[in-house]
This record gives sequence, structure tokens and C-alpha cells, in this order.
Amino acid sequence: MNLAIEIRHLRYFLAVAETANFTRAAERLGVSQPSVSQQLKELEKKLGTPLFARLGKEVRLTDAGAAFRQHAEVVVRKLDEACGSVGQVTGLVRGHLEVGVIPALHLAWVPKVLGRLAADHSGLSVAVHEKPTRAVERDVESGRIALGLGIMTRSSPNLRYERLVTEPFVLIARDDHAFARRRSVDTKELADTRLILLPETFDIRLAIDEHFLRAKLRPKVAFEIDTIDATLAAVHAARTPTILPRIVLDGRASDGLVALELGPTTRTMDFGLIWRRGNETSPPARLFAETLRSSLAGRKTASRR
Repeated sequence: MNLAIEIRHLRYFLAVAETANFTRAAERLGVSQPSVSQQLKELEKKLGTPLFARLGKEVRLTDAGAAFRQHAEVVVRKLDEACGSVGQVTGLVRGHLEVGVIPALHLAWVPKVLGRLAADHSGLSVAVHEKPTRAVERDVESGRIALGLGIMTRSSPNLRYERLVTEPFVLIARDDHAFARRRSVDTKELADTRLILLPETFDIRLAIDEHFLRAKLRPKVAFEIDTIDATLAAVHAARTPTILPRIVLDGRASDGLVALELGPTTRTMDFGLIWRRGNETSPPARLFAETLRSSLAGRKTASRR
């Protein structure tokens, strides 16, 4: 049976499945929302069954859609790998790459890599998805994304973790805070200091709680905010400090904020690449990783000057 399903049908379908919204899928694909709707109608007509249940502005996969998604992801990934292998032979890397990144690394790492790729590899397209650490790991493990940028939890035997940097936790405060003129602050001095922290569902928050536990303290939480950009904005507006890995300040406007080392024993966190173990790495994923490693090498050199 020839259903004449085209690759664009699969890409549009996967974009809607990932975003659960036609408008967001259209923005990701760079097309109009009616185009996405039309392609999905064609696909459902060819398959003879609905793939999505419409719930207002949101959509969810039907049972048939969920089953179709598993195979569609494999087909698209294999096609991208095939395109990449041709580019590898000719000296050019082409195709499409899906990358997952945690919020702490997004601005610090991704824009620089995309800048280099745009200049040197115009045949490569990259979709970047910001997700929590566990979601990045799940998507790499399932094959939905080829590469993850995240915390080295080393929690899954099905994943390979490649550490790229080890970053210290710092106290981030306004430059007029009582601690601001100091280089470091002892954790015990924070016993009565109200803090803005990420929620307890975040790995970074769990590491902070562990750090305080070792100091035989509990952090005094004024506000819990689940995005880093909003947390930093609140540090300035509410005159309330936060604790985060230093890397979150890379690529972000931090005017009016200072970062102080935490003592006496500095808490650190490992960040890097997350790969699916035993899976052949596509040329686009290898190129992205190589470009990231190169950009970080330049950052380390600059930091030593």
C-alpha cells in the first residue's frame, strides 16, 4: 500500500507532538499555522485515523498518534543521519539536529555554537529544546533528541556522560548588598539570610540543600522561582540574593549583580554532553559537540588571563 507520506508530514507531525500546540509548532518550523494544520489533515487522511485530540488551543496525541510518533521519530532521525553521512563524505555537514539543553546552560553555551555553525555550515539546521535535566535525559535515551547538554547526574546506565566543565556555586546578590564588597562568604553566615531559590524539583536546588545540610543549616527561603532569568531579575528587584552555579551568568545581562564564592568548602557541579550509549552518533551531533568543546576551550583560556 502506497500512502505517499512525505518527510514534511513527519516533521510537522513531530513538531506538533513536541509542542502540543499548532501555533508553537509553526513558530519552530518557520511556517504559518494554517500550513501546519493542512499538513496534519493530509497526514491523518492518508493514515485514515486522527493522530491528535484537540483540547482548545492545546492538542494531545491519540493512541494511534502515540504509536505513530515512535516510528516517525526513527524515520526522521535515520534520514538526518543519512544526509549527514553524505555531507561527511563531501566535507560538508548537512541535515537536521535535535538538541536538549537545561536552562542553566542555554544562554551560556548554545548561542555561541549556533553562531559558528551558521557561519560555517549553512546546510545544517538545529532545533534546540530547553528542558529540565531529567527530561533531557529521557529524550536522549528514547532517541527523540540526539544530544543533551546538562548536569552530569550519571543516573542512567543507558546514557554516556561527557563532562566539559565543573562550575562552583556562588551567592549572587545586588551590588549594594551587605556582602557585595567581599570576595567570598561562609555558608554559615547565611543562616539568617533570606534567599531566592529554584524549587525542590530541580537538581540544582537539591545540590544547594545538600550543601546547607553539610553546614548543618537549612536555607531560609524567601521566594521559589522556577526560571533562572526571573530569579536573577528578582535578586535585583527584591534585593534578595540567590545561590546558583556561576555558569548561569554567562551570556546573561548581570549589571548590578555580583557573584561571591561560597565557603569554606566550595560546592561544585559538573556539566557536559549527554549521549545515548551504544548509538552511532550522527555527523551533525558530532559537529555540534566539537564546536561546543572548541568554544569552551576558548572560554577557559580567556578566564586564565
